[in-house]
Amino acid sequence: MKFLAFFGHLNIDVSISVNTLPKPGEAQGIRDLKEQFAGTAGNFAYVANSLGLEFDLYSVAGGSSHIQYIEQLKKLGIDIEHVNIIPDKMGPICYIPSDGREQMAYMFQGPMDDWEPSKYFSYNNYKYINIGTGPVKEYMKIVGEEKSANITFDPGQEIWYTYSKENAKYMVDHSHMIIMNKKEFDHLKEMIDMDDRDINRIVKRIVITDGANGAMLMENGSYLRIPGFPAEHVNDTVGAGDSFRAGLYTALYHGMDIKNSIMFGNITAARAIENNISQFHLAFQDVSNILSGLKM
Repeated sequence: MKFLAFFGHLNIDVSISVNTLPKPGEAQGIRDLKEQFAGTAGNFAYVANSLGLEFDLYSVAGGSSHIQYIEQLKKLGIDIEHVNIIPDKMGPICYIPSDGREQMAYMFQGPMDDWEPSKYFSYNNYKYINIGTGPVKEYMKIVGEEKSANITFDPGQEIWYTYSKENAKYMVDHSHMIIMNKKEFDHLKEMIDMDDRDINRIVKRIVITDGANGAMLMENGSYLRIPGFPAEHVNDTVGAGDSFRAGLYTALYHGMDIKNSIMFGNITAARAIENNISQFHLAFQDVSNILSGLKM
């Protein structure tokens, strides 16, 4: 049995720097334009690959837009066997105009809208399945058919606009673990009209991330705060949560308990945001050495 199947986006993020965000009917020039290979699945893959985690990446990308992205993943030794490449399609692409104070985001899903991973997923072949961003109805089919894996419900920001009360509750009912930040989890509770303990009676483990403050673990009705780890400097916080997940699963893969696995994730995220996520270079032992030096 394999360890992990990870579902999510392979986004191309196009950052557009402007002096001020235009009002309707206005036009202005662009100061700077930057393209970054990212997305929940991509960011996770960069960091998990460096840490030596064994995982299968499940995603979809357009052949017209993602040739260089896919080649970069291959060059890094990341297995793309389960990534569908759709010829003559573009996306997913996220356009992010920013004036340095505020930003907007325009998400073009591209082939994600028509992706049907349930038709080719390798069922009953993984210890963990992380259901991240992507097609909700397809993910419901997968968790409904899966009989042996521990399911992690990890929808990210998509909990706000792709999930309804009914399908969010369905995912909760079929999950072993939830990973969300506090705002996302609060929205989930309001959406399905359940409190922390109600959800924890269904889902064994709930991990609530809180940036530099660390994370909260809810298990068996109890709460445990696990402290964050300071970054030496911050280059870009984009992808911090995906890096945390890469660290968490790597620690679980090596047999650590959930408390130390979360701390391992906190350390990984802190180190990841010090540089571009795609340049993350630490191995499992590097993060382990930092963890060993901490008093837990």
